[in-house]
Amino acid sequence: MALALLGAACGDDDGGAVADERAEQVREAATEAGLPSEVADVLALAAQGPLATFQVGYAGTEGARLVVSQAPPDRRVDVIAAGVVVESRVLRGGVAYRCQREDEALRCERAAGALEQPGTFTDDALDEFAEQLAASRDALDLTVEDREVADTDATCLVTAPKAGTPLDGTAPSTDTLCLSPEGAQLLLDAGGERLVADSYSTEVPDGTFDVEHLG
Repeated sequence: MALALLGAACGDDDGGAVADERAEQVREAATEAGLPSEVADVLALAAQGPLATFQVGYAGTEGARLVVSQAPPDRRVDVIAAGVVVESRVLRGGVAYRCQREDEALRCERAAGALEQPGTFTDDALDEFAEQLAASRDALDLTVEDREVADTDATCLVTAPKAGTPLDGTAPSTDTLCLSPEGAQLLLDAGGERLVADSYSTEVPDGTFDVEHLG
């Protein structure tokens, strides 16, 4: 079963209450669909991610990095190469910006429409994922376990084909999703895609979302 590292929905001023309500809705729907309670709890945790404050860094290849900063309703994603931010996507005050490095500085312009941003599930993506899990529960073993990722205690959901599944190329793969205590995605290993956080914080530096000061 393929997971997707997808963009988050925007938050609001009462983010804590909204996150709790959304989490409970997801938990109830997952339980009613026949998923085990511990799996429903993981999905509920994932539902809280879009309204959490955090900064997470993912290591790429050849020294590249992806850094996601979120303090709802503001979000920023930086692509870093050789220690320099070469591209940014910013959502600030409900306005989206795309920024590219030009002449040793980031030049930003408004972007039409929503920006897909990694780090958490959108509401629609999470609902679809829960439906996929429920539909496949007879073919998959669903395991919840604790791991440490980026020096953070993470809750991980592992999906694997049940014993005896024919190895004919049609069986689902073994996939893993690990979440921080706030619901941020710290590890994604699914469908041939692997992304692992190497840094995580629940604090975002001042000025992170000031477009005029990007650099």
